[in-house]
Amino acid sequence: MTAWRGGRRAACGGCELGRARRHLERAAAELEEARLSWGVWADGVRRLADRRLGAGAAGSFAVLEDPEYAGALRMGAWFDQAAGAAAEALEAAGGGGPGLSPVCPCVSAGQQ
Repeated sequence: MTAWRGGRRAACGGCELGRARRHLERAAAELEEARLSWGVWADGVRRLADRRLGAGAAGSFAVLEDPEYAGALRMGAWFDQAAGAAAEALEAAGGGGPGLSPVCPCVSAGQQ
């Protein structure tokens, strides 16, 4: 459905694609916040593993063999992928992706 303003078709943002884009903007921001929170949590897991293993702040690689810290690092990859996927979807919804029109389809349909 296309939004109309003053008898004229509204610029992109008044249609369902614009609505979807606003949802994506919020989701991308929330996923970025989640990724940052994960980083803080994973650093806490690393510090606990350092203490458990007796590793110092010098950066011992022994902590990488700790199963809890290894699990935390694996989880981080999922957070990164989710945040990246939301950013890609947002780019595509904005017309920045390859092969996509930079103009909303509802606007270009009115120009034909």
